[in-house]
Amino acid sequence: MKNTLYIAVLFILGLSIQSAQAQYAYFPTEGSITFEKTIHVKNLMKRYMNSLKPGDMSRTYIEQMITKSPETAVLEKKLSFRGDEVYFEPVEKQQPPLVAQMLSMLDNNNKVYQNLKKNESMIALEMGGSGVAIKDSLTDVKWKITNEYRNIAGYDCRRANGITLDSVYVVAFYTDQIPTSGGPGTIHGLPGMILGYVVPEQHINIYAKKVELTAPTIKSDIFKKKDEPMSREKTKARMKEIMGQWMTEQQLNLMLAAMFL
Repeated sequence: MKNTLYIAVLFILGLSIQSAQAQYAYFPTEGSITFEKTIHVKNLMKRYMNSLKPGDMSRTYIEQMITKSPETAVLEKKLSFRGDEVYFEPVEKQQPPLVAQMLSMLDNNNKVYQNLKKNESMIALEMGGSGVAIKDSLTDVKWKITNEYRNIAGYDCRRANGITLDSVYVVAFYTDQIPTSGGPGTIHGLPGMILGYVVPEQHINIYAKKVELTAPTIKSDIFKKKDEPMSREKTKARMKEIMGQWMTEQQLNLMLAAMFL
């Protein structure tokens, strides 16, 4: 009888501890996340080459670059979050000379600020030595959450498949242990922070390697004074006006998707 009573007490105590742990679970509202962005260089350049206009003189140059380039290049990015604000930026990292030479073709070094509560998105980048400033509402993403799970940087994450920018397919892994509904770049809209992100048509994947729950620096003033902010539609029209004569529609769409994401 005493043994039965002892087991019952232990069982009730165990339930109480589990309940207390669940009640006081910590869901951080601020911190910073270090990401590694892997670009599949050869695949991306082959896709770019296949989108060239017939007779384009740059084809030979790109073919030579493909033979010399590595299979992949790994860049480092940092995301800072506090409440409904998210700031995403590049981190300087030494690259092999050839990769450093090609980076302007492979990555726009976007700085992105998002205010999830205000439905506001800002993107700043350099292109051809000039600044590009994009200010608009948050990008629309149509998500479908799946039953696939993965552990990323120590967090249990659930997979979601999405469509954004009308036709760009993306895959994301999010954790509800960090309740901010943001992620790397302009991606957002899931019930938790996105720690893994894949864009097949851009031949890139981004995965968190470290999460630090310390007070972050959020930069909301990311535009240079001389750069006039444009909406995504105005940016698209401007790029088409400048580059449409020598770029195919497919090339233009690939470039714009990289800018907007």
